[in-house]
Amino acid sequence: MTELIVAVLLLAPLIGGLVAWPQRGRRVELVAIVAFCMTAAAGLGLAATVPGAGRATAFGGGVSVDALGAYVLVLTIVVAALALWASPRYIRHEIASGDLRPSDEGHYYALLLWFVATLIAVPLVDNLGLLWVAIEATTIVSALLVGINRSPDAIEAAWKYLILGTIGVGFALLATLLAYASSVRVLGESSDALNWTRLISIAPQLNPNLLRLSFIFALAGYGTKVGLVPFHTWLPDAHSQAPSPVSALLSGVSLVAALYALIRFHLVAVAGLGIAFSSTLLVAFGLLSMAVALPFMIRQEDLKRLLAYSSIEHMGLLVMGVGFGGPLALLGVALHIGLHAITKATLFLSAGELAQLYGSRRLSAIRGTLHAAPVAGGALGSGILLLGGLPPSGIFVTEFAIIVGGVTRGYWWAAGIAALLLALCFVALAVHGSRIVWGHSGPLSQSRHIDVGMALRLAAPLAVVVVLGLWTPGPVSAALDSIRAILGATGV
Repeated sequence: MTELIVAVLLLAPLIGGLVAWPQRGRRVELVAIVAFCMTAAAGLGLAATVPGAGRATAFGGGVSVDALGAYVLVLTIVVAALALWASPRYIRHEIASGDLRPSDEGHYYALLLWFVATLIAVPLVDNLGLLWVAIEATTIVSALLVGINRSPDAIEAAWKYLILGTIGVGFALLATLLAYASSVRVLGESSDALNWTRLISIAPQLNPNLLRLSFIFALAGYGTKVGLVPFHTWLPDAHSQAPSPVSALLSGVSLVAALYALIRFHLVAVAGLGIAFSSTLLVAFGLLSMAVALPFMIRQEDLKRLLAYSSIEHMGLLVMGVGFGGPLALLGVALHIGLHAITKATLFLSAGELAQLYGSRRLSAIRGTLHAAPVAGGALGSGILLLGGLPPSGIFVTEFAIIVGGVTRGYWWAAGIAALLLALCFVALAVHGSRIVWGHSGPLSQSRHIDVGMALRLAAPLAVVVVLGLWTPGPVSAALDSIRAILGATGV
């Protein structure tokens, strides 16, 4: 039964994309919706089996989903649902304005479904080699989406993303080969020599020098996809030039998928080398990423690039939290991954609505949005406050947990600097946000038509962030505890 669920989970978006490619109009939207609904049902069904069994396996262990994998899987489905929900309105406007050709509509939905399929594959596989293949596939498909409107800036961003992403994933391949070279001495040429669950169990027997090199290359490789400084230069271009629903997927899920891969290498490194080596590197690169993101957020003139640099800041915080280790910081990391994903996805969708209304992404041009576009403008303003960690945002809780967790683990200096950077980044976001929401809007008049679907799409995720800042339901709390246990399985 599990094999059938996994087959539907992966084949539905792949076949749906093939059917959608030559279609357009309502037909292609229907194809995309049907394919995604099948995917979502299979994915949620698979994830639902994990809490009781502890792990869902299929195809002889080739597919292995634990609580962390199930979390990433569900998060992918949720953010993909928001992106797909927003796509018809966004794409129709792009075609009407001439930024996309009518034939691009089918191509967009096909690539979107394939992108979702590659993202879903990441948390399913136990083998680090197959994990690398899935991450590389996300790069190729999403690069085509970034450049889909063929503008010079979009093509440049797509090429930059493809080249730097491929180079980064090339380093990740070397990390995978080094992990195999280390394990094959213990296991021989076994089919499970790259299974991370197997590597964790034999980590103390692995060659420490090869293990160190493996993690360093994984940090450089998957760190590129995560957007860690100094490997981040593709991210602001790609996230700002991509269609806004794609930006939501890139920032909300694609970065998390790469972080998931990096975490797997980190856990193996900690099990084999002890906590100091990989944790220190994660804390250092996380802190550097937060520090570099700040000035670009302060002086930013492009709305979507502002959100992209915010993603670099939050990925830096998450990597620091993983490096801190300990129950409190890891619990904060687990919840922060989800809250950041849905908040940032909502912000990118709001930004896309406003950019189409104002005909520009420049912050100096987007003013008075609460009057001109109360739904999108209100969602953007509220989302910025929640993303910055203003109570009762759940992100305040997660940031507090990570910082305090870092102090209790002896990283008081890094935690103190991170707290200061978080405060300054919030000020930068709040200043830009206040100008966007309440500034003078010029000749734009208030729209009398309120799109109920858009209002629900933008309000519901933000409401979840607020609720989780005040109350954590029992099932959610149990799931977070399971994820924290996996993150701390080696004593970190």
